[in-house]
Amino acid sequence: MKASPLLTMLSRRVCSCRASHLQHQRSSFARFLSHTTRANASYTSPIPTYGSAELLKRRYQKSATPTEDTKVERARTLKRMKWSAYGIAFCTLAIVGTISLYPRKNRATHEEEALDKTKIAQLDAPPSLVGAGAVGVASQDIEVEQVPTGTSTIPFFPKVIHVTADAPSSTPAAANEGTQKDVEYQLVGLGVRTVSILSIQVYVVGLYIAVSDIASLQERLVHSVADPVATTLVANEKSKLRDLLVDPDQGEEIWNKIVKDGQVRTAFRIVPTRNTDFMHLRDGFVRGITARSAHFASDRKDPSFQDESFGSALNDFKQAFGGGARRKLPKGEVLLLARDAEGKLTVWNEDKKGDRLKMGEVADERVGRLLWLNYLAGKTVSSEPARQSVIDGVVAFVERPVGTVATQVA
Repeated sequence: MKASPLLTMLSRRVCSCRASHLQHQRSSFARFLSHTTRANASYTSPIPTYGSAELLKRRYQKSATPTEDTKVERARTLKRMKWSAYGIAFCTLAIVGTISLYPRKNRATHEEEALDKTKIAQLDAPPSLVGAGAVGVASQDIEVEQVPTGTSTIPFFPKVIHVTADAPSSTPAAANEGTQKDVEYQLVGLGVRTVSILSIQVYVVGLYIAVSDIASLQERLVHSVADPVATTLVANEKSKLRDLLVDPDQGEEIWNKIVKDGQVRTAFRIVPTRNTDFMHLRDGFVRGITARSAHFASDRKDPSFQDESFGSALNDFKQAFGGGARRKLPKGEVLLLARDAEGKLTVWNEDKKGDRLKMGEVADERVGRLLWLNYLAGKTVSSEPARQSVIDGVVAFVERPVGTVATQVA
């Protein structure tokens, strides 16, 4: 039985509507899924694998366009770094200030304590020798004026010491004093020896001169800037003398003549500010003497420091400090280098009790002269404060007529 055309048309229209409706539902569902996936991609998407485009996109997009939180955190970090730098700089300045101010306050405290205590001190004196190598004690309790050194470790140096003359001297004043007699020495100047850029203190050194030889030193200094008949210097001449002694070449020339043939007995008193040994000090002295001898040989054209006898004398100097033995020199003990009018150098060691031991001697005057010049003159010296103090001391000598200083000291 054939269907009527109306039913056929209705059936086709219903099928078409159903297909269209189904297609519409499918499209709507697909759009819904696409919209939901894009909206929740950062929450619902699986963790991307290493090297995926999504991971690279997140990484470089985040670094290229930082968020406000990242900017704030970076600003906080920079602020903390600046404050940390300020704190480090402040602490450094505080440490430097404390180190530079502490010795002055400590020295003032020591001076106040010294005023409260007795002024009785042990006077320096080497042993009276009763034969080769004999040792004795020749010290006595006498009131001695103390001079501040500028360091709290070794706060004072005695203004006057006594050294035993163990051989006759050619100078009339020393010959009258006789052999085996204590000779009085007066302090001329002192200073602290420092090393490295940190100015580490090594020892305090002071130059002493025999009181009876001060007049000879005055005369040589006065005649170096004034006419031969002058006995004292006026203000402008004192300034000229100071300038000459500060000048590396002129000062070396003046002191070289005085130390070489000025018939002046002098001594260096060295007290370490920390524990050391004689070999360490000896090596420093030898380096200075060797450098100074090379300077005399090359710059001053003096061949006397290139012969074998000078090398032998330098070996004697090394032996005076114990040769290769590493003997200790504790902090506060004294190393005394005494040079007589003929230039013979004698090395003494004094312990904290005041007992002295003769370590050795060097007869060649060249060794002691170069060692003396390393403290007194030249472009570089072992202690610049000591040289300046010695210059101040000798300029004070020439303010008074020749011969009057020794009288005032006595």
